[in-house]
Amino acid sequence: MNAAPNGKAAGRNLYLDLFKLFLAFLVICIHFAGEAYWYFPVYRLAVPMFFMISGYFNYHKDREILARKTVAFISRCVKNMILGFGIYMVYDFVMCYVNGNGVGYYFTTLFYENLWLDFFILNRPITYSGYQLWFLIALFVVSLLHFLLVRYQKEHWYYAIIPFGVAIYLFFQGYMHLFQETDMPIRYTRNALFFGLPMFGIGFTMAKYQFHKKTWYRYVYLALGILFFFLQIAESRLIVIEMYHSTILSAMCLLQFFVGTKSPKGAWYYRLFGKDLSFWVYVFHVAVGITLGMLITFSSPMVRCLAVFGISVVLAVIGHALRSLVLRWRSQRRMVPTTE
Repeated sequence: MNAAPNGKAAGRNLYLDLFKLFLAFLVICIHFAGEAYWYFPVYRLAVPMFFMISGYFNYHKDREILARKTVAFISRCVKNMILGFGIYMVYDFVMCYVNGNGVGYYFTTLFYENLWLDFFILNRPITYSGYQLWFLIALFVVSLLHFLLVRYQKEHWYYAIIPFGVAIYLFFQGYMHLFQETDMPIRYTRNALFFGLPMFGIGFTMAKYQFHKKTWYRYVYLALGILFFFLQIAESRLIVIEMYHSTILSAMCLLQFFVGTKSPKGAWYYRLFGKDLSFWVYVFHVAVGITLGMLITFSSPMVRCLAVFGISVVLAVIGHALRSLVLRWRSQRRMVPTTE
């Protein structure tokens, strides 16, 4: 059982896990459909909401439990980074062979000048193909900063971090373009400091308060979440960026809807897909998309996105099944009595 933010025991929220899978599909659309469709701004909900969900479920009103959760959060982020980088280093080695490049070529393009600055501040991945892994780096950096805030009891700083970070991001990545053209690299603002930490902080702060005094409130949150979801399209007529005002508002409202909605246990779902399906789809999808692009010509970008999503889910299910078999085998070995 997971500890809920209010301190009560709670299982996983099946509806939220399914919605996270939808968010992973939106990320696939960002990478493999781009601006091919007029509604492309709605894809932008995905990444800010992933950060927000992490913040929400890392809160606990008991400080001792909160401290343990922050340490566990760091551990989980490190594990996810190692898994992501490991997969893409292997994939990059294979691509070196396929493209006729030597391993030496890979290493000359893998590591870059100011490695630590680019890694911790700009969240640049140390893989050639896995460009989406910037999110895992940013989440790791967020986990470290969050640990310091909790350790020194400075969580109230989020009330300043949130508006400051959002303002920096929206101005330098968006509204500054209304005054002058600029080629500022997106990594300067779409990183843990100005993007990840403010969104994480919103989720963490929301978990402190009770927004469901009436059961019908959740339907208001759903209606507002959908409204703001599509308002991203209207905002994109002014500026085209990776996060809009309406993106933040939609993520906040939809998160409140899901956490306020009673969920079935969904034992069959977790038995078949595991608890981290959206994570594995997020990790696998770039390798799957690149490989499919080398082998198949798709009739439309959306067909490619659906194919990438489907194959990524299949790979995640196979991985979960293999992991379950290994864990079952290890458990059975421990139960077998040893004979002298």
